[in-house]
Amino acid sequence: MSEPLQTWCLRIAYDGSNYAGWQIQPQAPTVQAEITDRLRKLFRQPDLKLHSTSRTDAGVHALDQNASFTVPLNARPVAPPRLRLLLNRWLPDDIRIVAAELAPAGFHARFSAVAKAYTYAIGLGERESPFWNRYCWWHSRPLDLARMRAAADILAGRHDFAAFAANPRRELETTVREIHRFEVLECRGKVYLNVVGDGFLYKMVRSLAGYLVEIGGEATWRPEQTQRLLAGGQRISKVKTAPAHGLFLARVFFSPEQWREYRPLLPPVL
Repeated sequence: MSEPLQTWCLRIAYDGSNYAGWQIQPQAPTVQAEITDRLRKLFRQPDLKLHSTSRTDAGVHALDQNASFTVPLNARPVAPPRLRLLLNRWLPDDIRIVAAELAPAGFHARFSAVAKAYTYAIGLGERESPFWNRYCWWHSRPLDLARMRAAADILAGRHDFAAFAANPRRELETTVREIHRFEVLECRGKVYLNVVGDGFLYKMVRSLAGYLVEIGGEATWRPEQTQRLLAGGQRISKVKTAPAHGLFLARVFFSPEQWREYRPLLPPVL
């Protein structure tokens, strides 16, 4: 008979600037490694595994990463508020546990999630503050937001997004994904892309951001060009990968009602 297990869920925020992404890598600092190391010591479980909703790339930030793990029911007892406080005391200042709570048996941060939201931050014109340099992709030239919104409307929905995927060095069953919402928003002199979808390909959101910025600066763009790009399934020169530092994993959803009611936090950092 297998040992009874206790399932935990963590909500995590982090500045990804100093990390080689979420996922554990040899000889490189990662967010998953930092948290896993402390959980293993706390619960005295050297084989503890931490599973996340999203494996963010190097330099990408998170406001609401979710991660789950299990420990034996008879492991070191700790109340959820106490676990959050202990982890935040031990973790680097650029990683914070927003919440720690017990989850139902069978909960898995990756497979229980039904959608995710990303925010991409774009600055225009002169850089008025040095503090935005690590959280925003700056552009000196103006962008036509109407064109960007028209392209975003075409990209929303269920499509084959092969043209917006980078090579993940692994075979994929399908490159079809559904974008529930793709918005180009303005707030306090900056532009934000709000992308909500059921799942995303490797570097897909950064590729979408890079493409919209290209569209915003191209007066000759026509809607049929984006339609042909989706249909063709081949990445072209206009699909550039936007820098990682402008991207935030903004929210993880575990029911459709959550993403339908969601409104992004703008700006994502203060």
